[in-house]
Amino acid sequence: MLRTTTTCVSVMAAALLALPVPAQERGEEIIGSIASVDGRTLVISRENRPEVRVRVTPSTRVEFTDSGDRRLFPNPGIGDLRAGMGVRFVYGTGTLDHIAVHYVPERTAPPVTPPPPTAAPTQIKARIQSVTGGGREITADVAGRSERFRVEGRDGSRVARGDLVILTVEGRGGMRVVTRIEPAELYGRITRLDSGRRSVSIDVGGRVESYLVENRDLLDGLSVGSTVRFETEERGSGSRVITALQRDTLRR
Repeated sequence: MLRTTTTCVSVMAAALLALPVPAQERGEEIIGSIASVDGRTLVISRENRPEVRVRVTPSTRVEFTDSGDRRLFPNPGIGDLRAGMGVRFVYGTGTLDHIAVHYVPERTAPPVTPPPPTAAPTQIKARIQSVTGGGREITADVAGRSERFRVEGRDGSRVARGDLVILTVEGRGGMRVVTRIEPAELYGRITRLDSGRRSVSIDVGGRVESYLVENRDLLDGLSVGSTVRFETEERGSGSRVITALQRDTLRR
């Protein structure tokens, strides 16, 4: 019986010795440097101590303790963690809530985030409903729907409620930005008319500009010297096309 008991104790002791000894304990402060970054897994090397493997998540708070490093990484996140950085944290479950970076190797630069793709500019015919922010924001009726836009430059201060305009709009970072505002309805005097080629030149405020005409019938009853009001659109080729044209009886 004694021999059996002794044998069992020996087996249990051997089994305990065979169990892996954890490299760190819960609540232990870990100080070391990042040996490698594999996705969201960090391997931390320590002097004369076993390596520590931990995970980070988007909710992990990353703190740069040096003021110069904070300027280099003004909005720190897990994407800023690099091999060679000196770090410290309190070990818990293996997934970090917080990690402090106390050393950044020289010539370490923050990751370059490519700018979001910019959508191709589009042209929208709209009627101005309001202008605010010193011309930096406008609200306009677009096909019966009220829409708000941010305005680049000072074009917004040159329009007023009720104006019918052509807005050149670009998508930037989820925002719709107006880069150009032009009157949708223009007034001028015809200086050249070629119905065969569907083209016309019009003096608008002392500046003669040439246009293509969408429909040849728009030129019926008009001639050189006629005073007209018209609307244009800018097509993909860069040409400006008249989409509405009629004699202006109020201006001569």
